[in-house]
Amino acid sequence: MKGKRRVILLGGMVLTSLTLLTACQTSATNNNSSSANTSKVVAKATKYQVSNSDISNAKKLLINSSKWHYNAKNKVYYQVNVKYGTKTKSSYESMGIYIPAAYVNAKKSGTNTYKISINTNKKVNGYTASTAPIVMPINTPGYSAQQAPTGYESGSAKFTKAGFIYVLAGCRGLNQTDSSNGSSPWGVTDLKAAIRTLRLNENRIAGNTNRIFTFGHSGGGAQSAIVGSSGNSKAYIKYLKAIGAPLATTSGKATSDATEGAMSWCPITSLDTANEAYEWNMGQYSTSGTRASGTFTKALSNDMAKKYAEYINKLGLKDSKNQKLTLKKSSSGIYTSGDLCRIFKGRSRAVA
Repeated sequence: MKGKRRVILLGGMVLTSLTLLTACQTSATNNNSSSANTSKVVAKATKYQVSNSDISNAKKLLINSSKWHYNAKNKVYYQVNVKYGTKTKSSYESMGIYIPAAYVNAKKSGTNTYKISINTNKKVNGYTASTAPIVMPINTPGYSAQQAPTGYESGSAKFTKAGFIYVLAGCRGLNQTDSSNGSSPWGVTDLKAAIRTLRLNENRIAGNTNRIFTFGHSGGGAQSAIVGSSGNSKAYIKYLKAIGAPLATTSGKATSDATEGAMSWCPITSLDTANEAYEWNMGQYSTSGTRASGTFTKALSNDMAKKYAEYINKLGLKDSKNQKLTLKKSSSGIYTSGDLCRIFKGRSRAVA
């Protein structure tokens, strides 16, 4: 697969510098070569060798082209209960795919079902079945579960009318009602499995599988950021295998769970440094209440802000040109200068 992965985008009012940090972390990893999603690169990144059992597993996850339904109001063909793993046990672990009708040729295959083939000639908003982006919402506030769709999803309409392919993948989370494990890393694992399944079926669905974008807010924004910044991470392989995700195509090529980009509003990540991040981003500028001059809590706030800046500088962040990004001491605040700070301020103005 080809396609250049893009930097994570951030929208809305950010509560702490964690959101901006997420953008900086991924700017160094998502601007690689245009062959970032090829099976060769994936195999090298994950150090995973495709086996015959992987190929057999993939054959069980091919989408049935004769099981599509039609929503006449919004002119969309859709299929739900699409499995992204052969060993999944939770009712949350399936996805729905919603395709603008212009992108397919369809004929009746049953009372309420259709068999589709891809039509690359027609356009929707300038996109064709070959170029249309695929968008995946992640609505998991507080790292909650996302229910798998059971029918037409009305929220997909504005996206399909814009020419996008809309994919709603259910995933496990902390508030799920079944007995399967919903803790980390299973939510992100499920989403990665869904992405790999889309690529496995790239010839069976409309949309450019090199242009997959996730988006979410709060806990959903956090998982969107994680999916976007951990594409093809070998750390997830054992978890993907545990649910029977397609690690290969039927021809024996490694699949990829890397995305083209992610949009993350207020992503709640790096909770172990959240308090320090707040003091660096906001607390150091407060001069009243518990942060009034001369109080021990003001001194504590300043110490936390300093420690956060030192922590950031130890991460070894780099830009797309491989130049090191750091925060530097300044007279206007605690480590509020340097290349990294300029990026922070620039992104803040861009989303304000």
